[in-house]
Amino acid sequence: TLCTEGSLCVGLSSGINAEYGGGILVSAALGKPLIGPFCNVPLMITAIFVWWLVYFAPGDIAFRLYKIKPVQTMLMTVRETRRCKKVLWAVSSAAAVYEGQWIPLILVGALGGCSGKFLQNTEESIRLGSAVISKGEFLQISFVTKASLLVSGILSMIKIGVVPFSLSHGLVFCSVILVTVNLAMALAGLPDPFHPITNATWKVCSIAAKRSPDENAQQKEQCNNEKKDK
Repeated sequence: TLCTEGSLCVGLSSGINAEYGGGILVSAALGKPLIGPFCNVPLMITAIFVWWLVYFAPGDIAFRLYKIKPVQTMLMTVRETRRCKKVLWAVSSAAAVYEGQWIPLILVGALGGCSGKFLQNTEESIRLGSAVISKGEFLQISFVTKASLLVSGILSMIKIGVVPFSLSHGLVFCSVILVTVNLAMALAGLPDPFHPITNATWKVCSIAAKRSPDENAQQKEQCNNEKKDK
């Protein structure tokens, strides 16, 4: 592992972006201080400890441990459980500002679960010196963002009372589903379960966009005739 001053600063900024990116975006969406997520001292100490393991642990022990399947499974379970808790925190925070408005709750909750995916270009520009715009989250939506939207939708419906479950039960349900799917994708090679839905949506949009010029001309002529009749 490179331990130069530049690489250490880049690694620390990259880790902070991955851990606090979602909290920063949620705070910005709700008009709260952007440094609010950094008030969690134990989480900050944990992030710095992980950074130390990656860059200073002797013999690259962090990478060697991560290659062990049981350790990898445990870490993935913790990661996806924390993701669901972040979504719940973002949904609860948004509910205090946008009371009863389910669309803002879903969007803000998804931001909380993406953990900085929308700041990935910024992180790459810091780490690599440049970023590929074509790989941005707005152009190529990842599984993490899709799953965060789904979890946020479920928890938002529970929060506003549409789904008759408690938030704790919803959190457990979403965590079990997300952990199971991620383990199946990582260990068993399961494809993205959102892929069929994405393909179907893309085909519908493509069919709607590929209208013949004659159809467009007929629609314009019909609109003009309606305006004249009025």
